[in-house]
Amino acid sequence: MHIGLKVVSIVFLVNVLTSCDPVHNIEFINKSNSNIKVKLNLVSKNENYDLMQNAFGDSIVLHIKKDRIKHIDFGIGVWDEKEIMELTKSLKSIEIETKDIKTIYKSKNAMNGVLNNNSKGIIFKKNIEIEIK
Repeated sequence: MHIGLKVVSIVFLVNVLTSCDPVHNIEFINKSNSNIKVKLNLVSKNENYDLMQNAFGDSIVLHIKKDRIKHIDFGIGVWDEKEIMELTKSLKSIEIETKDIKTIYKSKNAMNGVLNNNSKGIIFKKNIEIEIK
């Protein structure tokens, strides 16, 4: 009877670990000493549903207070290179503005780089965490 309980526990644990579909998102973390603005400019023929849900017109603008986090949800999935490439096809540019500096990622290569370099996860890369200092 004791062995049966162990087998059931192992089967349950394996099922839970393999059937979990993680939610993936992009987090913008304000670690600067003031409020910041993040703007994602979208291409005119954008077909990315998750971006369009958050868009106002042709962009997504996030105002982030000091020591706060804002995120954009992209539903169930993980961030692999293909998924990030598809996302950047829908973006014209990414602008990050602090009180002192404005950084603009214009090219697909630059946007791909900042998103890929900030993808986080142990087994699955489920978050992209961009820290602004």
